[in-house]
Amino acid sequence: MSETVESFDQLRMRFHEKYEELSPQLKKIAQFALDDPNRFALERVVVISAEIGIQPSALIRFAKSFGYSGFSDLQRVFKLRLIEGSASFRERIYNQHEEMEDAARENPVSLLREFSDASNKSLRWLEEDITDAQLQQAVETIDNARHIYVLGQRRAFPVASYISYGLTRLEYPCQLLDGVGGMAPQQASTMTNADLLITVSYAEYAKEVVEIVKDVHIRGIPVLAITDNLSSPLATYSRQSFCVRESDVHRFRPLTGSMVLAQTLILTLGYFRDGNQ
Repeated sequence: MSETVESFDQLRMRFHEKYEELSPQLKKIAQFALDDPNRFALERVVVISAEIGIQPSALIRFAKSFGYSGFSDLQRVFKLRLIEGSASFRERIYNQHEEMEDAARENPVSLLREFSDASNKSLRWLEEDITDAQLQQAVETIDNARHIYVLGQRRAFPVASYISYGLTRLEYPCQLLDGVGGMAPQQASTMTNADLLITVSYAEYAKEVVEIVKDVHIRGIPVLAITDNLSSPLATYSRQSFCVRESDVHRFRPLTGSMVLAQTLILTLGYFRDGNQ
């Protein structure tokens, strides 16, 4: 057992700091742990390894790479997070999935309730995670940019599209890199150091988005990211990132938190610009 009992937040930061040093297998484990910490806390080694597509021994290696004697020692940090949050939460996680499947077949409105509940959780997490300083920094960065490019594909596209819409309504010079005609990389190649790339992506991260973000980062162009965890390649290669936690419903994650964050940024930006005119 490790000598020092870390908090979940401390361990999460260590995952982020060491992420690029990990092997591809261990990176998968870090991503799973940060994407779904509740299941990581409660599932057995064989279940987690089967879902990630790795050997059970990789989980032991992962734990030891962070100074723990074994996987159960590492898992204890995740379990403590649940215990501190809610005494009944573990039982609900175990029982919820089967109950939801039965209810969805007999009473579809139950899914509406589940999605509403998940959205409410995301909004509570958003209030806990986002600070005044982060929002102020993001707004100033956007306002100072010569031209703003916005990028998001797959599930992230609605968020990116809304940001582009909001910036256009505020009359900021803005271009949505929508990938039509496969030209997103060529569109991004016109960016300069005076510009800004706002990018949105979640696991599994769209390959083209990650490649563009890496290229822009190497060229010294600022990147503002909305993503899902600290191990995200967007967080790694951005100047500032917002990590938005979304609750899972039948393997489907609502975009509530991200959309509210996007709306907040646009509205705050409007007031900020009006106050400086």
